[in-house]
Amino acid sequence: MRRQRAMKAPYDVVLIVCEGAKTEPNYFTELKNAFRLSNANVRICGRGSDPLSVVDFAIETFRREPEFDRVYCVFDRDRHTTYSAAIDKVKRTRLGKGSKIFAIPSVPCFEFWLLLHFTYTTKPFDAPAGDSVCAGVIKELKKHLPAYRKGQYDVFYKMQNKLDNAITNARRVEQLHQTSGTDNPSTIVHSMVEYLRDLKKQ
Repeated sequence: MRRQRAMKAPYDVVLIVCEGAKTEPNYFTELKNAFRLSNANVRICGRGSDPLSVVDFAIETFRREPEFDRVYCVFDRDRHTTYSAAIDKVKRTRLGKGSKIFAIPSVPCFEFWLLLHFTYTTKPFDAPAGDSVCAGVIKELKKHLPAYRKGQYDVFYKMQNKLDNAITNARRVEQLHQTSGTDNPSTIVHSMVEYLRDLKKQ
């Protein structure tokens, strides 16, 4: 028997494409469920091994299915060589029909957004050549969330009561970097989270 397609709710239809296969999709799926957003309106997928592949996949998906009002590309800077190209491609891309595409980068990685749930920091993160810059962020995150590991479930639910704190801290970091001359560390995940939180109020 053919499965009936879910009906869309009367608010924006959103595509979120994440670089990570589990960590980010799990977090945003839990957020979507907590905000009671329709599965038909918000699609979340992990795709790509670098920022540019995330952007390319998001654009290709929209070309096949031009039903999305907003397309979000979530990726890390880490040591990716295509980071700047991905940011530039998003800026140059016009989806048409009023739809918009957004880059949602985190520097050095998504875990910095998670860390901001617990504390405000602007300490730059770095690592020896060949190492992941994200390892230092995870080390700091584990001071507050000792059992954290990449790809785990329930991360959003464990920190949901600190979401406002994360948004406030991310805004402060963003404001600082307007004049600091560096984006390490930084994230604009909060802009997408605030949009999703208010999506049903449109």
